[in-house]
Amino acid sequence: MPIALFSFKLDSDGRVRMAHIFFGATQLLAELHLKEHADICPKFGPAFRADETTEFAREIAELPPADGDDLEEWLDELLELAEDEDDVIDVDPERD
Repeated sequence: MPIALFSFKLDSDGRVRMAHIFFGATQLLAELHLKEHADICPKFGPAFRADETTEFAREIAELPPADGDDLEEWLDELLELAEDEDDVIDVDPERD
């Protein structure tokens, strides 16, 4: 089942000001996309490697569409269907 991997950058003052979402046909692919992005993003990458992010994986019915209007509708549906799960995961910042 497709996965949405949410990653939140935790600032030193305890606030969240940045979030990223990585999608994949599997959790492993979503984690790979996260790690690839962390390698190039100057704000997110250092925080990820310093364990200053937290990640949550959620199964989704389908991967998001590429069309803007369809994407907005997809997101509205996703937010309406969100379940209250306490499923914190750790993604190892070290590349395999």
